Amino acid sequence: MAKTQTRLKAEEFYIENLEITLKQVAEHFKVTEKTVGSWAKRYGWEEKRLDFHASPTVIKQRLQQEALNLTNGEVASFNADAVNKIMAAIDRLDKRADPIVVHKILKDLDNFISEINPEFAKECTTFHKQFLQHRINLEN
Repeated sequence: MAKTQTRLKAEEFYIENLEITLKQVAEHFKVTEKTVGSWAKRYGWEEKRLDFHASPTVIKQRLQQEALNLTNGEVASFNADAVNKIMAAIDRLDKRADPIVVHKILKDLDNFISEINPEFAKECTTFHKQFLQHRINLEN
């Protein structure tokens, strides 16, 4: 298997299997731990792994599996109330826009517009500043 193919398969294996360690990935794909560690760092495996396991689709699948287990008379494997609170907090965060991020995006937009039409950019900048202040006020 070519090195790129091995890396891609190792990445997929690591991301999808939350209990697997980098050492186990190295052993499974017959490469050194150093190589796997380098791949993981270079290609952001940890972040991808967290994103994968925290995706709404994966969470929904786990909740559905839990519901199935409960209907079959099994004991709950996690606290549904705690999951509900966490999901509500995530939902609230998804609906909020960080003023710092908004500012960076608007500044980038203003610079982009100024390259095309400097006069229009001045006009937009005024509204963008007002909008940013509005977002900050909503956060408070």
